[in-house]
Amino acid sequence: MTAAVPFSRPVRATALPGDAERAPRELMTLPGAYRDTRRWCLVEIKHAGRWTPALLTVWRRPPNSSVWVVHVTWGEDGTTPGTEGWGWFLYDDGKTIRPLPEPADPPPTGPPFLGTWRDAVIVPPELTGPPGADGETRCWRLAWARIDDQWRSGLVTAQRRPGPDLPWIAQFRWGEDKQCAWLIADGITLRPVPTESTPPTTEQPR
Repeated sequence: MTAAVPFSRPVRATALPGDAERAPRELMTLPGAYRDTRRWCLVEIKHAGRWTPALLTVWRRPPNSSVWVVHVTWGEDGTTPGTEGWGWFLYDDGKTIRPLPEPADPPPTGPPFLGTWRDAVIVPPELTGPPGADGETRCWRLAWARIDDQWRSGLVTAQRRPGPDLPWIAQFRWGEDKQCAWLIADGITLRPVPTESTPPTTEQPR
């Protein structure tokens, strides 16, 4: 099957030297119980010769194996139409999959922060409107959000403006997809990760 045929299998980009290595089928189909740990973490993955922002969602230790494989996704429908945007990869201690650094800038000095970090503002349900309301845009954006006084890895899955005089709000999912809330999209306590890939470099992985 090809990408040009409806319902065909998504196309995988050709791996380049230095890319993250996909877990071989033999490893993923070993008989026995798998040990999975669901833990969301924003990462960068070496893919198609570039460092690409992504979300690591699952750690897996195959039966009788000494290696970890991880589930990484960098796009809901792939980076281009018809391509895969996820995969299982061998974890190699940060050489081709590395944590994305949390925001490290100091809190703004102006109100309402006044030099102290505050959590992202959760919008009450009565102000968010029904699901799929007019003006709602579905999306898939990696993002950081300040929740419970720390930065959380997650996804923005929808955005809308409830009214002409009201700020933009965004639906944010975090906590292994167990938690979801509409937050004020202020760009400070809720900040999408830039989608651009980083060109290859010769520097050592962090």
